[in-house]
Amino acid sequence: MEIRTKYLTAITAVILFTAYTTYPQTVYKLPFASTNNRVELTVSNTSSITAKNVTVTVDSVPSWIKMKETTVSIGEMASKAEKEVTFNFEVDKKAPVGTEGVLKFRIVNLSAAKTTEQWNKEIKVTAGAPDKYELFQNYPNPFNPATTISYQLASDSKVTIKIYDILGREVSTLFNNEQKAGYYENKFNANNIASGMYIYRLTAKSNDAKSPFEYSSIKKMMVLK
Repeated sequence: MEIRTKYLTAITAVILFTAYTTYPQTVYKLPFASTNNRVELTVSNTSSITAKNVTVTVDSVPSWIKMKETTVSIGEMASKAEKEVTFNFEVDKKAPVGTEGVLKFRIVNLSAAKTTEQWNKEIKVTAGAPDKYELFQNYPNPFNPATTISYQLASDSKVTIKIYDILGREVSTLFNNEQKAGYYENKFNANNIASGMYIYRLTAKSNDAKSPFEYSSIKKMMVLK
């Protein structure tokens, strides 16, 4: 039994490789927070006998990948026959950018002699960074007493989040530190401030010396007590 893999995402070209390659495996970059990703496995029965009850199962994936299928049944495969199965998956926006993960698949064949054979296939992946900086509206809004402020960074940056009242006076520094590219959430608790309209501001300074960049954005939020 041979397993060849066509691995595709919404934006990459088709890549072909065999299950038995001894060369270092490529690590494929998945688009940030993407939904239209899929793995196509070509299962080939290279033996001289018919394969019975062939199934392909997802053994394990990183926590930031959500598979839409966990098992695909091929059924019977004649000698020298080939069949393709497809697994669709999504990449969570909270995936750690640049961290390597592995998609593991198991192919099981119940042969005519009632013996079970298994093959394993691994595909290495990483999550790509967002393509732009963005500050999102807090949720819930209005709120009492806590809300979540979320944002995404296109590259490693020095990040500052400050809270101001409607007159522009600083109320709180919610965050002030270095962060890697990716999606983040910060909780803001309004226990110590009065009801009313407030403004939160995100400033992010890229750490890329070759392409320095500064992003700044503000949004309004309402405290109701």
